[in-house]
Amino acid sequence: MAALCLAFGVAPATAQDRVVDNLVIAANPGPFTADDLLWMEVRSGEFQLAESMNVYASRAGVFVPMGEFSRILDLAIGVFPAERRAEGWVISPDREVSIDLAAGQATISGRTIQFSAEQAVIYGDDLYLRTDLVEQLLPVRLVPDTSAQILTLTATEPLPFQQRLEREQRRTGLGVAPIEEEVIRLETPYELFTPPAFDVNIGGLLTRDGVDQAGRYDVRAAGDLLYAGFEGFVGSDDDGEISDVRVLLSRKDPDGHSLGPLGGTRAALGDVFTPALPIGAASFDGRGVFYSSAPLENLDIGTPLDLRGELAIGEEVELYVNEVLQGSAVTPVQGRFEFLDVPLAYGLNTIRLVFYGSHGQTREVVRRINFGSGQVEAGRLVFRFGAVEQGRNVFEVGDDDPTIFEVEAPRLVAALDYGLSPGLTVSAGLAHYTPGNEDARSMATLGLRGSLFASALQGDVAFDDQGGQGLSLGIATRPFGVSLVGRHSEYRGGFIDETRQAGVTDLSPLRRASDFRADGQFEGPWKVIVPVSFNVRRVEREDGGTLVDGELRASAPVGRFYASSSIIYEDEKRADGSGLKRWAGATDVATLVFSKLQLRGGVAYDISPDPRIESAYATADWQISDSQALRLGVVRTLGPEKQTSLQASHLWRARAFDLALNASFEAETGDWRAGMQLSFGFGYDPGARRYRMVRPGVASGGSVQVNAWVDENADGLRQTDEPGVANVVVDAPAAAAPTDENGRVFISGLGDPPTARVRLNAEGVDDPFLAGGAAVFEIEPRPGRTAVINYPMQRTAEVELRVQLQGADGATRPLAAVNVELVPENSGEVLQARSDHAGVVFIESARPGTYAVRLQPDQARALGMSLVEPVTVIVPPAGGFVRGGAVLVRIEKEAR
Repeated sequence: MAALCLAFGVAPATAQDRVVDNLVIAANPGPFTADDLLWMEVRSGEFQLAESMNVYASRAGVFVPMGEFSRILDLAIGVFPAERRAEGWVISPDREVSIDLAAGQATISGRTIQFSAEQAVIYGDDLYLRTDLVEQLLPVRLVPDTSAQILTLTATEPLPFQQRLEREQRRTGLGVAPIEEEVIRLETPYELFTPPAFDVNIGGLLTRDGVDQAGRYDVRAAGDLLYAGFEGFVGSDDDGEISDVRVLLSRKDPDGHSLGPLGGTRAALGDVFTPALPIGAASFDGRGVFYSSAPLENLDIGTPLDLRGELAIGEEVELYVNEVLQGSAVTPVQGRFEFLDVPLAYGLNTIRLVFYGSHGQTREVVRRINFGSGQVEAGRLVFRFGAVEQGRNVFEVGDDDPTIFEVEAPRLVAALDYGLSPGLTVSAGLAHYTPGNEDARSMATLGLRGSLFASALQGDVAFDDQGGQGLSLGIATRPFGVSLVGRHSEYRGGFIDETRQAGVTDLSPLRRASDFRADGQFEGPWKVIVPVSFNVRRVEREDGGTLVDGELRASAPVGRFYASSSIIYEDEKRADGSGLKRWAGATDVATLVFSKLQLRGGVAYDISPDPRIESAYATADWQISDSQALRLGVVRTLGPEKQTSLQASHLWRARAFDLALNASFEAETGDWRAGMQLSFGFGYDPGARRYRMVRPGVASGGSVQVNAWVDENADGLRQTDEPGVANVVVDAPAAAAPTDENGRVFISGLGDPPTARVRLNAEGVDDPFLAGGAAVFEIEPRPGRTAVINYPMQRTAEVELRVQLQGADGATRPLAAVNVELVPENSGEVLQARSDHAGVVFIESARPGTYAVRLQPDQARALGMSLVEPVTVIVPPAGGFVRGGAVLVRIEKEAR
């Protein structure tokens, strides 16, 4: 059995070993966390080696699981988590390989390779290696593309998996497709009412002089109400008085049935946002209605991406697009953050929102957005509509005046796309809007979407009732793996394009505007993959003023460090002849020390006309234990008013809440501040039918509960006397956790994406003969709702058969490489296996029942093999190990 484990890259271990190992892992976090999980397709040339492999992509680099990766490549490398090592051989037994984490070294064919703790880590039941270390140990070259979620492999020597792929290709040629991963779509229908989930944040601040003392709170609630998803928010000002209230009823359905017979992918009522047109009216908030039948995660090259979401008191959020830092927000507005006109690359984009609590806690939300031509299928109509009273909420509290960007006026926007042919789509739009301090106006747009070779093309014209006219042309392509997106617009008659001019102040309207953006990645020194983005914009106003600005951003791991840097150029010429030209930049660096201490630092500087450092900061985050963290920081401002701020925070992360204490000191003035923040959530547990105190985030995203049990009567329903199954690991986008002794686990923080996949892994279950059904479930997370995955498991058997060739004289001998099948007496899955060199066949996961043994028909027919006599195998309800006896085979020359 140990030899089999080695061949499949899995170390034989007891349940106790796994528990101990998991405890060690939890106490010693590595260069990534569960939030860094990225499911990647593994490809080699035209072949797909794996539809999905668990990869962790963090600032420290891209890490692949050695055990899982070895199985994909058919390599005999075993991982032994309890011993913190892996060993085996590559291609041939004389090419031995071993990896020893304790010693920090690996050997391959007698050659020793030293590596650091940032290159290898035991996580779960596997050994994760950074791609540069994998390339030193195996004859492969790896190119990870995190934005496209593809790991491209090039073998520098022939490997066993290539022979397997050739066989699969031959099978495909015979009309037999490779087996794909089974995914179960789990429906969570909207209900009349569900117990809502709550997130609560409470914060207080004390100061030396008592002037700026504050006490704030915000509460979020979410659940189902009136067969829609309900979201509510109440927030206070610094005096503890309610200042913001929001409510929303919404429905979403990626399949386009959000409103039943009326269709739609998303519909909402309450405090909503209008859709944006490709030219003219941008997206704005207000009380009203919204409807869309467009795909939830698709955008065309002319429609801006506006990201909005919930932001708690004291939180900061950073926006990464294809692993390049693009922006940050530090102060919530009405409890929300907002990133407008997010730059995207042509094709699939990975959007990461990294949230930082004021005391070191972090969480992450990942979205995948396809940025393309905006074409729809021939004959299909896509419609978007929004009508709001701009700048006003359903419930108005406080007496704050709206800003120039929040004009209280009606705003109506409607847009449609219709597929004329497979390669051409017509688009039209209507809007009535009030742009800033200008007069209200109505406008119409008409456009075409298409493609030419590998490029996406788009054109739109617009007219308003004030005599304004606009024309916008766009193109996007991806030569040599580099995304290029360009757009040019011309305006006449005072036309106001909010999509190119965020809001309208007293500046003159635009006459023309041009944008160009390039995104790609290149291989730097030491095979480091560096993602780079570059964009430049030029606008010309009707009064003759011009503005040219550009930005170059790059992020990459450099040894043990992860660096992000940007260079900014601005050249503004005003109508009165004055102007400003400057170059500026910023650099941020982060690194891990001893796996528990993270250091971050950065500088912002002017390059010209006056070279100087504007500000600098440094922070140290020390993970004292699983439940406690300490942050120390210093910020130095070097502008006209030099200032030094010292900061310290202590976080206590309990099972169901976060409690943080923080303090700051201004060196020049002697001022100090001390604060406290408490964050927690209340979520309804449908299994226990009661509320439970949980970590914050349960009301701003979906949750999942898994119920795993031994289904002894095979009816698919859990009876009161049927025991739960512990240690079924539930791998959700937000986190991974095992089921408890009752077979249940509750995971929150799934966010609000169109869909999310949850994987169940039963390898850690004590009973090796327990097996469940499909292990991958696709759900539709909704704020405040808990999707329930019932996972009945049955005891199975490992069936041993001995295949023997019977000669003419009646003598028998073992027969190797014979494909044997177990066919269930009733309907069910046919199980297959191949005899080994001794003629022994092991068939796993056989469920209770009666099976007929047969030879695989194609092989039997080709070789003229048949059974001497029928063979029947009975798997008892208790499962276990079943000796099926001998399978006598004869070969008839005439049949061959």
